[in-house]
Amino acid sequence: MANHKNVASAYQQFAVRGATPTAITGMIYELAINSLHRAIRAIDEDKIEERVKATNKFFAAIAELRSSLDFERGGQIARRLGGIYKTARSDVFAAGIKVDRKVFEKYASLFSELREAWRKVEQDHAGAPAAAVTAPIRTVTAPPPEPEDTERSSWSA
Repeated sequence: MANHKNVASAYQQFAVRGATPTAITGMIYELAINSLHRAIRAIDEDKIEERVKATNKFFAAIAELRSSLDFERGGQIARRLGGIYKTARSDVFAAGIKVDRKVFEKYASLFSELREAWRKVEQDHAGAPAAAVTAPIRTVTAPPPEPEDTERSSWSA
C-alpha cells in the first residue's frame, strides 16, 4: 500500500506543477468534495474518528480556498466566495457536532457546482493570460495534501 501512496503522491505533484491556478483551485474543490463524501460514509458507518479526519481535511481545503482569494482584484465574486467558505466552515463544524448528514450532503453538492463553474471558466479561457482567468484568486501553488488513508486518487492531469 505504501508504494501506491508514493505513486499517487508523485502523480499529484506532477499534476500540480503543470497546472494553472484555476486548475489547482479545482483540485482543492475536489479535495473538499471528497472529504465531505468520506465524512458522509463515516457517519453512515458510525466511524467517529474517520468522520473527524475527513471533516478536518474539508476545513484545510476551505482554509486554502479562503487564503487564495484576491479581494482587491476579485471584487464581489471574491467576497461572495469568501462568504460561502466562511458559512460552509461554520455549518459543517456544527453538523459535525450534531452528526447531521444532510449538511455534509448540501455542501458536497454546492462545492461540486462551484468546481464545475471553475472548470468552465478554465475551458472558456484556455490560452488566455492567467490574470484574465484568476481574478478572484491569488496564485495558488498547491492544494493541501491528500489524506494518508485515500483508497483512490481523484486528481487528474
